[in-house]
Parts: sequence; C-alpha cells; structure tokens
Amino acid sequence: MYSRKAAVLAGIVIIFLVIIDLLVTRQVLPAYKDIEVILFVLTVTIGYGIGSWILLGYTKRVSTEIRAKSRFINVMFWTVTVVQFGMFGVLLLVLINNSPSSTRYLSHSVFAISSILATIIMGIISFKFFSWYKSSEYKNFTVLFYGIAALTLGASIAEDVGTKLLMVQEVKENTPPGEVIQSTFQYKDSEKYDAQVVRKEVNPDTTSFLIIPDSSLEYYNLLNSTVLPIAFVFRWIASTTLLRGAYQRIGKLPLSFWIILSLPLILYLVGKMPGFFYGESMAGVDEAYRYYFRILFRAGTIGGNIVFGLAFFVIARRIASSRIKDYLIITGIGDTIVGIALSTSALEPTYGAAAHSLVLLSSYLFSIGLYVCAISLAQDSSLRKSIRKSNIGLVDNIGTAQMEQEVRKRILKMVEDGKDRMEEQTGGLSYSVTEKDVREYVELVIDERKHSTIAIKEEPEREANEEKNGNHSSS
Repeated sequence: MYSRKAAVLAGIVIIFLVIIDLLVTRQVLPAYKDIEVILFVLTVTIGYGIGSWILLGYTKRVSTEIRAKSRFINVMFWTVTVVQFGMFGVLLLVLINNSPSSTRYLSHSVFAISSILATIIMGIISFKFFSWYKSSEYKNFTVLFYGIAALTLGASIAEDVGTKLLMVQEVKENTPPGEVIQSTFQYKDSEKYDAQVVRKEVNPDTTSFLIIPDSSLEYYNLLNSTVLPIAFVFRWIASTTLLRGAYQRIGKLPLSFWIILSLPLILYLVGKMPGFFYGESMAGVDEAYRYYFRILFRAGTIGGNIVFGLAFFVIARRIASSRIKDYLIITGIGDTIVGIALSTSALEPTYGAAAHSLVLLSSYLFSIGLYVCAISLAQDSSLRKSIRKSNIGLVDNIGTAQMEQEVRKRILKMVEDGKDRMEEQTGGLSYSVTEKDVREYVELVIDERKHSTIAIKEEPEREANEEKNGNHSSS
C-alpha cells in the first residue's frame, strides 16, 4: 500500500485534480453546479483522504529510521498528519452541511490553518538551505537558489492568506425573486460599495458579494502581482541550475533542453503581464483578449510546476541508493503540487478552498524529502560516496553540509562537557570556546579525514609498485 509506485500514482491523481480545480476557479474552464460538487467530493476524498493516507504512509515508512533519531522530524510528521486529517474531517462537514454561512466559516478555518503551517514549514526548510549553503566549503549556488525559492514561496503563501482574509470583505443582500441560484467570479467595479466585486454567490435567501474596497485594491493588486511571480522565477532558476548541474558533465546541453525549461517561464510572464498593471481583473485589457492571457498564464503555472517537480524525478533516476530515490520522489511530488495548489482561488469556499489548502501537505512533502535526505547522507559515508559519483551537486552539498553541522554540534557538546568537568577540578577556572574555535577544529578534522582517505586509496598502489620494483631488482 505504501510502495513507491502507489505514492507516485497518488501524487499524479492529486496533481490532476488540483489542476482541474485551478482551471475552474480561474475561469479557464466553465463552472457548472454539478461539476463543482463532483470536484469538491473528489478533492476531499482523494486529496485529503486516500491520497494523503498513501503519501503520508509512504513518508512515514521511508523516514522511520530518521524519525527514531530526530525528535523534531517525528514531531513535524505527526503534527502535519493530525492537522491534515483534521482538515479532512472539517471538509467532510462542509460537504454534508448546506448552510452557506457555516461553509464559508469552516473553509476559511481550513484555509487559514493550512496556510499558516505551510508558511512555517517553508520558513524552516529555507533556513536549512541557507545554513547548508553557509556551512559548505564549496558554495553550490543551487542550494542558495532553493533557499531563496523556499523563502519567497513561503512569503507567497503568507501573502495570499493575509490578503484574502484581511482585505476581502463579504456583504449580503436579499436575493430578488426569480434569481438564478449560482456562483460566479466577476472582478467588476461597484460604485454602490466603492469596491471591486470579486465573487457573487446567489443563494435562495441571500446573495453574498466578496468585495475588495477601493482603499485596499491597489495594495491587494500590488502584492498579488509581485510576491508569487518572484517565487516562481526563483523556483525556475533553482530547478534549471539543478538540471544543468546534473547534465552538464555529459557535454553541451542541447537547445531543446533550454526550450523545454524556458517555455513555462515565458508563458507565465507573458500571461501575467496585464496583471502587473491592471490587477487580477485585467480591467485595462479588452474582453476578447483577457481569456487568452489567462490561458497563457495558467499554462505557464501548470507547466512550470510540473517541470519543478520533474527535476527531482530526473536526478532520482541517476542515483543508485533506493533510500535517496524515495526522498527525492517525495520532494518532487510536493514541489509539483504546492505551486498549483497555491494558484487555486481559495475564495471559492468548497473545492477551491480544499484544493488551495493542499499547500500544507505539499509544503511538508517538499521540505521533509530534502531534510531527511540531508540527514541520511550526513550519517552514512557510503551514501555520500555514491552520491559523489552521481555528480548531483545539490544532494551531495546538503549532505556534506549537514554532516559538518552535526560534527560541529557533537564537538561543541564534548568541549562544553569537558569544560564543566575542568571547572570542577580547577575550582572555577575555565576556557571559553567560541564558534570560530569549533569551526577551525571541525575543518582540521575534515581535512585529516580527506588526507587519510587519500592515503588509504594510495596505499595499495604504493605496495604494488614496491613489489614490482622488488621483483625487478631480484631478477
């Protein structure tokens, strides 16, 4: 049940569902009441039920050894698991409950909780990327770019939940007789409310309008038009450098390689261009062209996130270790889902909010995959040697950096323990050990290891040469 194939299949199904949710909430595909109900049922039962069960079970299985040694990793796993299935229960209530007011309250709760935790998780992994980059003797820019990408992606998740919950307001009116029961995104200016009407939901008794007051509209458009695109660009840079580093030793990279990688970025930026100037409503663009810009932007969003995730699947194929493959596959699934889920509108209170709130599961998968990968490499020298042969700079670099950090912590603890014993023996005299002292000692230990490894490798060759020279002398 928790096999690699099952996890990949579950990831593909969830990605497909979130893509459909994205296209419907963003007015690329038409929205019909029956279709929306089916999408909500599938997103909840598969995304939060079966799919989460398989993906979290797979993560639990492959990280058993690491979780047994790391309390932090274990606590993070169980926190995400409990919250994810807790949200599953809340969304089931939304599915059963037909009250519009309770639906919006519950979906907002799911949206807020998932976004806050996802932001914290992305902040943790970005901090780890920066610490790995700082600790490493060889500065690998792929590690730095992934650190910036994770940081800006976390900022995008925080910005999205902040603007949606703090700037978007709800007003209600009595539903006129004979009004068709429906929900539509509008993005139209309203003189009555001095605001832009984002969404209109017509219910039997009341009609709800989601509005952005004109006083907040400029800031809302500015944040939505800059923060997420910045994250997308850095994710593209990180993925491109990762793939380029993995394949540049083969020879000159073909033109097709750059076309495949560049096309999603071009589509994304061209499609987003009107949004930079006119906001999500694209009020300054002719109605005939808005739909085409929307298609370009969403095609770039979907294509880009698929490329970002596939980058980890590609390098996983070049690695012999089954454990590292598992970790990279988890990372790839999470990296693909997170950007697509984030782009789905959570202002749609059923399938939209459910799909968007998968940012928690996907952020966790992306982060934990790389984190346990680094820890595994730090604790296993044979794994580090095999990775070094594969020429995967990112994986090799974070593993070595994590190993150096763990060595530094152990040495600092040993020195501090020794200092305490010395104070007891000398009546209070002590020596203050600084981080610089520890770093210099760690570097000395690592250099001695390198020299000893080289000496061990050269010893058989030296003995063979001596034996050969001895044979020549006797003859």
